[in-house]
Amino acid sequence: MKIRKLLYFPLLGLLALTSLFSCGEDRWKEYYPLTGRDLWMDSLMREVYLWYEDIPAANSLNYFQAPDAFLKSILSKNDKGFSTVDSIMDTPLPSYGFDYTLYKVATSDTTYTALVSYVAKNSPAEDAGLERGNWIMLVDGDSITKKTEERLIDGGARTLRIGKYVIVKQENNGGTEGDTENGENEEEDKEVGIIQETGDVALPAVRPVTESAIYDTNFIQLEGTDYKIAYLAYNSFTAGTAEQSEKYNNELRAFSQECKQRGINNLVLDFRYNSGGEMECVQLLADILVPADKLESPFAFLQYNDKQSAQNRDLILDSQLLQGGVNLNLPIVYIITSGTTAGAAEMLINCLKPYMKVVLIGQTTKGEYVATETFINPKYPWAVRPVVCEVFNSNGEADYSAGFKPDIAINETSYLQYYLPLGEPDEILLHTALQVIAGIVELPTPKTGTAIVRSFTTQKNLRKGLIVK
Repeated sequence: MKIRKLLYFPLLGLLALTSLFSCGEDRWKEYYPLTGRDLWMDSLMREVYLWYEDIPAANSLNYFQAPDAFLKSILSKNDKGFSTVDSIMDTPLPSYGFDYTLYKVATSDTTYTALVSYVAKNSPAEDAGLERGNWIMLVDGDSITKKTEERLIDGGARTLRIGKYVIVKQENNGGTEGDTENGENEEEDKEVGIIQETGDVALPAVRPVTESAIYDTNFIQLEGTDYKIAYLAYNSFTAGTAEQSEKYNNELRAFSQECKQRGINNLVLDFRYNSGGEMECVQLLADILVPADKLESPFAFLQYNDKQSAQNRDLILDSQLLQGGVNLNLPIVYIITSGTTAGAAEMLINCLKPYMKVVLIGQTTKGEYVATETFINPKYPWAVRPVVCEVFNSNGEADYSAGFKPDIAINETSYLQYYLPLGEPDEILLHTALQVIAGIVELPTPKTGTAIVRSFTTQKNLRKGLIVK
C-alpha cells in the first residue's frame, strides 16, 4: 500500500499542561509512555481531520485509553466508522479464507447450517474445494451449534460435511375434501428447498491469506446476439504494498487488453465485496471504462478542511494512467452492489455518472462519501486513518451518504438455488445483469435527485495513499 508517512505533529501546549501536570508537579516522565500515543493521535486529528471542529476539548478527554477507544471518543457524529486505527502487521492474520452465514435448522432451535458466502483464492478453504453456495452441515461429525461453531474459526484442521441447496417436490397428502369427483387431488405438489448432502471435505489449518484485487473474470457471449460481455469481480481498490498495488493494476490493464481483443461491448463489474481502496486505482478503472472522448475530463474534486485547504484539487480522467491498458469506450456499465459496497467503489459509481450510464443491480451501498489517509508514527505500532476530505464528482455531486440505491433491487439470499460462485452465468445477480443487457428485464424510469454543486478546475496531480471511504 502506498502510504504517506507522518512522523510527528507538535503536541498542543495546553493539552500537555492540563493532562500531564497535577498540583504543580511535573509528572511527564511518568505519564508520557502511557499517554504519548493518544496525544499524538489527538494532535494529528486536530490538524487533518475533515471535521476537526467536532473534537472535544482536551481537558474532557481520557488519554489513557486503548487506541480504538480513544479514537472513538473524539470522532464527529458525521463519521460513521469511516476513520479507523489499526495495529501495523507485516503479514496478514492466519485464516481459513471463507465467510459464512448461519441458518437455523427448521426442526431444531439450537442447530444450524452454514451457508458459505465467500471463499478467498489460494486459501485453505479453496484447497478443500469449498465454493460459494456450499452449505456446511456438520463439523468433525457434529451438528453446528453455538458451541461447535467455534471450530469454524479456531484454526485447526477440520472435516466438514457439505451440502447443496436443491428444490424438490413435496407430495400433497391432503384429505378427501380437496379431491375432485375423479379422485384427483385439486392441489398440486409443493416445491420446497432442502439441503442435500454431497460429501465430506478436509479443511486444512489456517494460514496467512493474501487476497488479490481481481477475484474473478469471465467472458460471455449471449447466444443469438451480438452482445459480448465481460465480467469482473473486483474486490478491492487497494492491495498491500506499492509493489503489490502496481502488480494488480497491471492485471487490470491486461484485463482491459483482453476485453479489447475479444470485442467486448458490455461489462459487468461485481462490487458486492468491494469496501474501498486507493484513489489512483479508481482513476485507472474509470479510464478503462469511460467513453473515449471523455478522457482528460474532470473526474473528481477533493475538498479538505480549512486548515488543509491548500490541498483542495481536481482529479482528471488521465489517459497516462492506462500505460499498457486500453480504454474500452463504453456508453454503459452494469455494477453489482451490496450493503458492503463502499468507499472507492462508491466513488467510481458517483464519478462515472456524469459521463456514462451506470446501472446498479443488488442492494443499497454503504454510503461512504469521504476519503481517508494513512498516518504512521514510528514510535507506535499503529496506523491512524482519519477522514481527510470529501469527494465530489465533476458535476459537484456528493449526495450519497445514504448509499446508492440499486436500479434493480435483489436480495440474493432470497434465491438460494442461484446462490452460486461468482462469475457463473446462473448466479442470480450476474444472471439478472445478463437479462438486462439482453432486454429481457427492463430498467425502471430513473428519478431526479438533488445534488451538492461546486465549481471545478482541471489538474493532473494526485496525492498518493488516499483511501476512499
